[in-house]
Amino acid sequence: MRPPTLAPAPRRPVAVPRHDRRGAVARALSRCAARERVLLALLLFERLTPAEAADVLQVPVDRVERAYAALLVQLRDLLHGRAPRADAPRFATPSARLRRAS
Repeated sequence: MRPPTLAPAPRRPVAVPRHDRRGAVARALSRCAARERVLLALLLFERLTPAEAADVLQVPVDRVERAYAALLVQLRDLLHGRAPRADAPRFATPSARLRRAS
């Protein structure tokens, strides 16, 4: 008689020391443009709503929402060791658009 087969144990994420996580997050953030880091700071640290951040940055709310969603995907990819997508949208503020036009 064969012993009963057990279901495989669920996979758990590997525990990463806190200093390693901080370094990984810092490296991922350093790959973002300054204006993208400003957007993250407004939404995550200042706890502004997308509408409030859009008002501060003088851009439409939908641009803030799309940029935030794209940034989260980009950061997740970087933290998991995947290269960011080349076609990922970049966040541009009015002053950045003016600099590019000149």
